[in-house]
Amino acid sequence: MAEIALFPIPELVAFPGHEVPLHIFEPRYRKMVTDCVAADRPIGVCHTRKEIRAAKPSASTEEALNSNQATYLPFEVFSAGPCRIHETLPDGRIHASIDMTARYRVIEEVQTLPYKIVRAELLADEDAASQYVALQKEINDSLLALIGDEHEQLRKILSEESWVTQSSEDFSYRIFQFLKFEADVMQQLLECNSIESRLHLIGGLLSGNLVH
Repeated sequence: MAEIALFPIPELVAFPGHEVPLHIFEPRYRKMVTDCVAADRPIGVCHTRKEIRAAKPSASTEEALNSNQATYLPFEVFSAGPCRIHETLPDGRIHASIDMTARYRVIEEVQTLPYKIVRAELLADEDAASQYVALQKEINDSLLALIGDEHEQLRKILSEESWVTQSSEDFSYRIFQFLKFEADVMQQLLECNSIESRLHLIGGLLSGNLVH
């Protein structure tokens, strides 16, 4: 169990193994980032179910830097990891990044204001030790076929031995460095507790043969 600060961002679903860059201007999230870096507390970035309170439509940059914007209801499953501050600008804005190390599920909220902190359990795949080589190859071949000959550097990455021979679990997360679906679909993939199920879902989405 871990205590994690939550940064809800609509339409953004992060996976373990990804680095998420952040440009932070709201006071509550600037405080969250500086507090968490000082306390070595992980930060989770999560897609949102709905907007609870809308931002002011005509807020200026100065107003945005001195007031909190929209408030959202986050999904319970998210990825989290340690945050690094790269730069703090003279006006207070922060450039930072989060290295996503694992998936978590919210158990309970332990702080609401000025930002949300939750107690969360680590979410592990039930078949974490299993390998699905044929499924990985099928997905990789489909992605190579989709990108064609235009993206030479990406084709090179997807053909490297280190990429082709990585574990099925790592592959099922890292593939989203190059592949994106609608946020709600990405959330569904994040919440899969089976590597095999996740890979089958990815394959179905790529082939267009997904059955709902």
